[in-house]
Amino acid sequence: MAGRGLGVVLLGAALLAGCATTPAWRAEPGSDQRQCHQRLAAFDASVAEAAVGDAGNARIEGFPYLRSDRLMASFAQELHADPGSPRYADWLAGLRERDAEARRLEAANLPVPRREHLARRLPGDDPAVAANACGDRLLAEELLGPEDGPARTALREVVVPPDHYVDTWRVLGLYPLTRLGMALGYARWRKGYLAAFGDPFPAPAEERRYAPEVPPGERLDAEAAARLVREAPRSPLGLLELEDEALLRLAAHHAPVFAIETWGHDDRLGAPYWRRGPSGPLPAVATHRPVADVRLAHTRFAGRVLPQLAYTVWFPARTRTGAFDILGGRLDGVVWRVTLGEDGRPLIHDSIHACGCYHLFFPVPPLRRVAVAADRDLREAPLTPAVAPRLAAGQRRELRLAAISHYLVGLGMVPDAMTAEATYALRLTRKAPHYGRRSLALPGGGRRSLFGPEGLVPDTERLERFLLWPAGIASPGAMRQWGTHATVFVGRRHFDEPFLFEEAFERPP
Repeated sequence: MAGRGLGVVLLGAALLAGCATTPAWRAEPGSDQRQCHQRLAAFDASVAEAAVGDAGNARIEGFPYLRSDRLMASFAQELHADPGSPRYADWLAGLRERDAEARRLEAANLPVPRREHLARRLPGDDPAVAANACGDRLLAEELLGPEDGPARTALREVVVPPDHYVDTWRVLGLYPLTRLGMALGYARWRKGYLAAFGDPFPAPAEERRYAPEVPPGERLDAEAAARLVREAPRSPLGLLELEDEALLRLAAHHAPVFAIETWGHDDRLGAPYWRRGPSGPLPAVATHRPVADVRLAHTRFAGRVLPQLAYTVWFPARTRTGAFDILGGRLDGVVWRVTLGEDGRPLIHDSIHACGCYHLFFPVPPLRRVAVAADRDLREAPLTPAVAPRLAAGQRRELRLAAISHYLVGLGMVPDAMTAEATYALRLTRKAPHYGRRSLALPGGGRRSLFGPEGLVPDTERLERFLLWPAGIASPGAMRQWGTHATVFVGRRHFDEPFLFEEAFERPP
């Protein structure tokens, strides 16, 4: 706790110092601009001191009213030639909205006394409204003018992809040597995993199926779902724009059936919440109402921006099987992602656990896996246990998950009308009040994100962190927030890299 407290103090000091120091490219601001920077600094200091910062998007040095992710960072340099275009304006709007959303959540998650204290320092009753009004004003005055200027040049240089590997740890952990052991352990796991992939669950295991709840309204078939994607409006950057109702219908069409080998309570799907613990709130999963968090994301492939549907399901725990089980611990989660091609149909599926571990790829023919350099060295190359054939009419994808480990151990197809033992609801991560578990009610009042300011779910750490820290990943095995998933220990890869599929997958000529 002492280390965490020191980190919060240092972060608060850095935020204040960053806002107090005028960058070389910025002319001495007028009184209104200076006041806005002071308000943003006060807001950020309160958030840092309360340790309720949102880690889903990265702050941008010198631009406290903008935040970025890896997708948005991928556009920074290519927009250099046309800063006055609609694509550039759309890009800026995306950076601004990421910051605005984070501030709304951070303000909601502030302890009530601290939020009230901050509200007295800012105009109005809502600190997020005041901060975002300043953000909108600074964006218009610094970056939305008719001519290219030093602010735009500076912004292009500082919008870089977030990196969730810590190189200092790799140096201290003698990574060139320790990666040999990690590579050997991964190769041993991969061999056993692939050998058993697709095998039936051993008898007498109970298999419990969860089918998605289909929202009211006309049910989509494959052609209607593809047409919805093809005909949906796109932003100037090429991002899919769908109303919530249409997005839920699309998500329901592509949502899989989860067939789970069930040995106990920890193998049942549920919804995360905060429960009362002996020394404070603890993260837990309520299994009486299974839910999948659904996110609309995007990737870049073959010169196109493609939409993705990401489904996250949660378990109460990965049950510890003994005192020396280094992988067990509180909460577990599985992420299943469907990337839709330009024809609106699935192009490739991939999956991770909510810790970022066990990244698997399932291309849909004719897309195919091709050789990459990592196949010939120690790095973890993209692992493709099977292809994912196109579904026939009336079929739905089935994911088979093992008990305890919750490994994805098989991929199948089942009739869409098949009766399941349970259903799970679909919840959009962009909707209030939870926003993908980024603001949950606390026992006794108040709100808090499921994820800490580093993007980690507290109290979900695993013993494996003491062995794998030389990989440069914070708390390996702990559950983490979207945008913070480093997915390999040997090498470097993030789940939301915008060009993730470019090197290892191609369509035949």
